[in-house]
Amino acid sequence: MSAVTTDPRGPSTVRRASGIRRRTAEHMVRSLATSPHAAMAVEVRFDAVEAARRASAARPAVPAYTAWAVTRALADFPLVNSSWEDGSIRVFEHVNLGVAVDMSHEGLVVPVIRGAHELDVEGLHERITELTGRARSRALGVADMAGGTFTLSSLGRSGTLFTIPVINQPQAAILSMDTIARRPVVADGTRVEVGLVAVLTMSFDHRVFDGAYAAAFLGRVRERLENADGKVAAGG
Repeated sequence: MSAVTTDPRGPSTVRRASGIRRRTAEHMVRSLATSPHAAMAVEVRFDAVEAARRASAARPAVPAYTAWAVTRALADFPLVNSSWEDGSIRVFEHVNLGVAVDMSHEGLVVPVIRGAHELDVEGLHERITELTGRARSRALGVADMAGGTFTLSSLGRSGTLFTIPVINQPQAAILSMDTIARRPVVADGTRVEVGLVAVLTMSFDHRVFDGAYAAAFLGRVRERLENADGKVAAGG
């Protein structure tokens, strides 16, 4: 019997994947094969963040506030800032925050802010802006992407509701922030008002911690963000 040479799906074009696309693909497959992924999401009001932004002369971007809330919450939930290693859990004392950057739809790179827990919102904004710019200019070195302990991904104004991210190995967790939009919310349990709302979704390595721990961590992040105007002003 002769081989069938006509593709029943019709005409097509084979495009060679770029180096970034191939590395991203390999990393995603390896991550899913390595860690038992679980995911959890919370809705967060960003009205307080917007108030804090308006009160700041620097006008830090929203991801800087999310990074600030995450780094503070990691101090209380250290297992989220860890890695699974041969039946043990390595818990890191410092937060080296990876920031996922889209490379014009070719793939992702994740530069790292070392000692992110020591930076305030303005400092985090400066580092995110710098690293994102260098990434898109293809000016990152290997050292810029090494040593991350937790990763933050933001889809900004993409219009997405929620994203289930893939863990950036060998880290234990990754947090994705989707689009902030005006939505009806119940305030004080009795009245409906319009608020700035976004969904934060965390994927985590179920070997390292369980759902209750993940929920508590996300709750702490939400608490920080929803009270950001007062806490940022107080240096909290």
